[in-house]
Amino acid sequence: MPKGKTIKPSMTKPSAPPEAGAGRRALLHLCGGIAFVSVLTLAVVTARRYVDQHVAAPVGPLKVVLLNKPAWMSEFLAQQIAATVPRAASSAFDHELLVVAADKLRQNPWVRDVHSVRREYGERPGDTLAVDCEFRAPIALVQWGDYYWLVDGDGMKLPEQFTASHVPRIVLGRNGRMNVRIIEGVKQPPPVSGQRWAGADLSAGLGLVKLLYGRSYAEELVTVNVANFGGRKDAREAQLVLRTKYGTEVRWGRPLDAKDFFAEVPVSQKLDSLKSVVEQYGRVDAGQPWIDIRYDRITYPKPAGALGGDGAAARIDAGH
Repeated sequence: MPKGKTIKPSMTKPSAPPEAGAGRRALLHLCGGIAFVSVLTLAVVTARRYVDQHVAAPVGPLKVVLLNKPAWMSEFLAQQIAATVPRAASSAFDHELLVVAADKLRQNPWVRDVHSVRREYGERPGDTLAVDCEFRAPIALVQWGDYYWLVDGDGMKLPEQFTASHVPRIVLGRNGRMNVRIIEGVKQPPPVSGQRWAGADLSAGLGLVKLLYGRSYAEELVTVNVANFGGRKDAREAQLVLRTKYGTEVRWGRPLDAKDFFAEVPVSQKLDSLKSVVEQYGRVDAGQPWIDIRYDRITYPKPAGALGGDGAAARIDAGH
């Protein structure tokens, strides 16, 4: 070793283990994440409080709107249906209100099905309850005793009942054309509203009502009498009888779903007979007390005084 030189020991600082640096970085990331989540949570809570207090604050009473209200429904009936829906003030986020409203509507006899109930913006967010339903359309008045009840095409009894004095205003629409027909002579009493009225006789009457609907040559036919359904009074007489606005009769015959067509002419031929009589005589009853369209030839009572006025039946050539 050379004289006069001293070798000093190395003073290099020892480096930290790699695990320590990674831990510090993880801790910094964790603290940053916690801070970010805290800020985000505060922002969400603040926004929610603002929405609840200023945007979706309880409004009331709610306005109920029936979407796709059918043409036959009066404004009075629409208001009655809307009145079954709860209208109490509530937040626009109140889902329970929608559930309750839909349940109330399903219990209403006028409602066949509920498609949707939702909150909409009217003047304020959520102040309108929009209801989309399928309604039961009344097609006939069924007589029982001194009262008449509306039923739909399935025979479901609707809430409205009327006396004889109200019937003319219901049977004819504002345009003077046939609105709903009357079914009389049913055997079963009416059920509670919202339930199906039992009886094959009523079903037969409804079938004929639906068949005649919208046919211009049937406008004078007001009532379907089912008192002799199944021949329960007289097996030789017509089971279904149509009464006209003149107080006369058109003897239709068997129900539409009768299988023994050989006993009477087909339904299509009976309709052709009605049309031919109207075209030929200007009235669906041909000006007679009654006509019978069950067979190939339409029969009717002879005019008074003819052949001694013995009441024998004559025949009409209605184009058969």
